[in-house]
Amino acid sequence: MNIHSEEGKATLAQVKLTMAQDREQRQIEDEAKEDKRLEREQAREMKERERDSLLAAEDPGGGALRRMWASLDDREWRLDNLYTIKDKFGRLIPFVRNDSQLKFWKAMWYLNIILKDRQRGFSTLIAIFIFDYCFWNGHVEAGIIDITLPDARKKLDKIKLAYDHLHPVIQALNPMTERAKESVKFKNGSTIYIGTSHRGGTLEILHVSELGKIAARNPERAREIRTGALNTIAQGNIIIVESTAEGTSGEFHDDCKAAENKLLEGAKMTPLDFKFHFFPWWEGSENELDPDGVRITEEYERYFKEIEDEIKVTLSPRKRAWYVKKAEQQKDDMHREFPSTPDEAFQASMEGAILAKQMRVLRKERRITVVPHDHGYPVNTGWDFGISDKMTIWFHQRVGFQDRVIDYLEGTDDDVVEYWMRIQKLPYNYGRHFLPHDAGSKRIGTATKGDAKPKTLKQILSAAGMRNICVVPRVLRKGTAIQEVKVWLPSVFIDKEKCAVGINHLQNFRVDWDDKLGCWKETPRHDDASHGYDGFETLTRGLGMFGVRLNMEAEMQMRSGSENPKPKRRRASDWRTA
Repeated sequence: MNIHSEEGKATLAQVKLTMAQDREQRQIEDEAKEDKRLEREQAREMKERERDSLLAAEDPGGGALRRMWASLDDREWRLDNLYTIKDKFGRLIPFVRNDSQLKFWKAMWYLNIILKDRQRGFSTLIAIFIFDYCFWNGHVEAGIIDITLPDARKKLDKIKLAYDHLHPVIQALNPMTERAKESVKFKNGSTIYIGTSHRGGTLEILHVSELGKIAARNPERAREIRTGALNTIAQGNIIIVESTAEGTSGEFHDDCKAAENKLLEGAKMTPLDFKFHFFPWWEGSENELDPDGVRITEEYERYFKEIEDEIKVTLSPRKRAWYVKKAEQQKDDMHREFPSTPDEAFQASMEGAILAKQMRVLRKERRITVVPHDHGYPVNTGWDFGISDKMTIWFHQRVGFQDRVIDYLEGTDDDVVEYWMRIQKLPYNYGRHFLPHDAGSKRIGTATKGDAKPKTLKQILSAAGMRNICVVPRVLRKGTAIQEVKVWLPSVFIDKEKCAVGINHLQNFRVDWDDKLGCWKETPRHDDASHGYDGFETLTRGLGMFGVRLNMEAEMQMRSGSENPKPKRRRASDWRTA
């Protein structure tokens, strides 16, 4: 472009104007930062003058109050000496950071994500930190987000209690000028808000509690927190996300795994990277019990040996005893509430998981393992078709008395023939192909000539060379099909590597949460996990209907030598609790 031409001159003028506007904007931002710095400096000087005046009136002899005052500029001292909390028995006690809280405090980054177990006091530590920061620094805005408004209010109550039990002289330095159910404000201009989400306004500190549960119950709200609240934090300010695990999917799981991978890789952290913090039960000094009278079963001995091999730490008899007795209380929730490793935390069952009990049986009996492909037996497939959505295929072998699920495939391509071509390249000798009921429905757009009629997916795949096609009829009640999966699933062996994605789908297949009624709905959630499950359901029902798989009762009769085994009829039960 010729800069001397009229067009060139206009472009050059526009560039100069843009550069001038950028300089002006930067100058405005710099002036705003300087104004804020001056405000804080003036507030600090005013606070010092008020302090000297109050001390002269309340403690003229230079006693205990004046000696305490000398330490108030030290935040480390304040956090362990100045504030009051309620313990788990409801008693008022001085707040002193425990081992886990200190470990987190020393490792804290700008953006932090904590995968925790129960009863470590992280919510209390964060509430006290937010209060301390806002009380001693002017014009700070902080936010607390929790799964429900009552839960968020409990955290704000911790802050109100800490303020109420400050020495009156210290309170007088920075009185609480506004005290509402969902916010507090101080004389120095600092404000603390609570809620179930946050948009608008720049926060300097944000605490998001139980993001795992939020993501499990309401994925849209979890995304709203990420796109809304997290974006209110400017670079260099502080975010603390903490939660127990809730399954192997969702915002909290994905953020934890990304942060953990960065930590394992030893990558350099930037102020925009989340730092991963994990606090297993065995690190807690309080998690110990006198082993006298506590029986450690062979199953627990095997579990402790596996954990010790993984974490490279020897668990003391006192820690083992504590774990066994705690597990008696927590039952199926132990791995989620008191995990030994990050993977264990996420693999534990989540609230609303439909196949939770069945997946626990598979893991407990070590049926999720390396499952070999036996070339002497045919491979059956179970499909779920997702037009413009997920396409899923499970691969199964019946070897002797074992049902083996040896592989899993998924994608988003609409072309079923393409998937048929792909699975033909696998080293499998195919038996039956179980297709869902909609494979028998004619699809608009499948006619290739003007006078041709639409075809069914069964016809399309048959024309492409697929044989032994079995279309599984639609079930009238989804619960009936789910119940059939629940009966069969605990008896199968699933390859942990080739079926890893599918296993996650089975584990995360869940019902939706009803915010209005405050309970779980009866209908399954429609998401990626439901597509993976639907393919497994097609496989389960197809194998049963077409006589390829034997149910567990028939198998036991065959093993005992009975002739002509006939499966006993099961009484139908609620698919959510079976």
